[in-house]
Amino acid sequence: TKEHEFSLGVFFVAYSQEAADTLACRENRGYCSFAACSAPLVDVGTCRGGKLKCCKW
Repeated sequence: TKEHEFSLGVFFVAYSQEAADTLACRENRGYCSFAACSAPLVDVGTCRGGKLKCCKW
């Protein structure tokens, strides 16, 4: 149905947006963390569409 196709489309768009910041974090040699980054780690961005922190040494 059209409604089903629309909801799948929304899911894939949301997923690709989440993947973009996660990919950027990893390309910057960072890693995704549920908690705030603590010294000596630095907060350099987000992961999972802003739900997680991207930490880097």
